[in-house]
Amino acid sequence: MRSKRPFRSLIVCVSCAMVGCILTSTAYSRRVNDLETERDIYASKSSNWERMAGERDETIDQLQTEVDKLTAELNAQTDLTLTYAGAFSCTAYCSEEYAHICGEGHGITSSGAKVQPGVTVAADTSVLPYGTVVYIEGVGLRVVQDTGGAVKGNKLDVAVNTHAEALSWSGWGSRRVWVISGGVEP
Repeated sequence: MRSKRPFRSLIVCVSCAMVGCILTSTAYSRRVNDLETERDIYASKSSNWERMAGERDETIDQLQTEVDKLTAELNAQTDLTLTYAGAFSCTAYCSEEYAHICGEGHGITSSGAKVQPGVTVAADTSVLPYGTVVYIEGVGLRVVQDTGGAVKGNKLDVAVNTHAEALSWSGWGSRRVWVISGGVEP
């Protein structure tokens, strides 16, 4: 009579192999599900990013259209001319309203206008007459409203708020200057 042991061993081996396959298949299936979930999440994120990018592109296009329209309107309304006036030696003076080293402190320019920091500049009126609008490189737009004892030739003295600001002003030195003429049409 034959022994049943080899058959049992075979059944046990086959059973173990099947359990291993089932476990491996289950782990594999879970991993596939995890990867599919990740893929779906990233696809959703990508879709959202593309949608947001499209919306932002539309906003940019709308804003650019508005800028172009406003620029065209501005160009149609103005006839500005820039004329290079040369390099000017720039200094600063304060507009504090008490007598001190920067001036008498009365706050009135030689043209009769009130000193306005960020607007007023003193110049030699034989070079740049009162009322001349200038663009000073690195400083900005200013209006010639004042003169000064040391302001001769290609020199400008820019009005700032305080004496301390005049001493530490970053615009000191040689700056290119342009005269702006023309203006808004009536």
